[in-house]
Amino acid sequence: MSAPTKTLKSCIPFPLDEAQLLDVVEKAKDWAIMHGAAMRSKQDFNPDALLFAPFILTPSSFPRKEFQKAVDLQPLLNELIHAVAHDSQFLLATLSSTEKVDEFTRSLITIYRTVLSEGIAQLYFDGTRRAKKADEFTGKQRPVWTVRWNG
Repeated sequence: MSAPTKTLKSCIPFPLDEAQLLDVVEKAKDWAIMHGAAMRSKQDFNPDALLFAPFILTPSSFPRKEFQKAVDLQPLLNELIHAVAHDSQFLLATLSSTEKVDEFTRSLITIYRTVLSEGIAQLYFDGTRRAKKADEFTGKQRPVWTVRWNG
């Protein structure tokens, strides 16, 4: 029999009176909107209305062992995402059927193909707190700006 999951102590003392609860809920909604945790409804689309992504006011328990699995997996996932993001043939082949039926994906692929054909001029981060232009990686002879920051 496994040990029971410990319950996290609430950061908000319960029970709350109705006025205080409503105040906390309104502040949480404001925070969600300001931090991008909102979306538009696909069923009843209205450009002036947002729905909140699901969230809770208090933390919930999560087993440390499962959390550690996610932490251990993250570097591998990062490498996979990086490899896919830099493999244009794979991306275009994988998304070819999706772009036929999804307008949003089709628009992104159109932009992606344009960027590929015109050349990438975006700064890259090389992992050493130094951003480089794509030309530094490809060896093309064009002026290159290097961006450095303190940290």
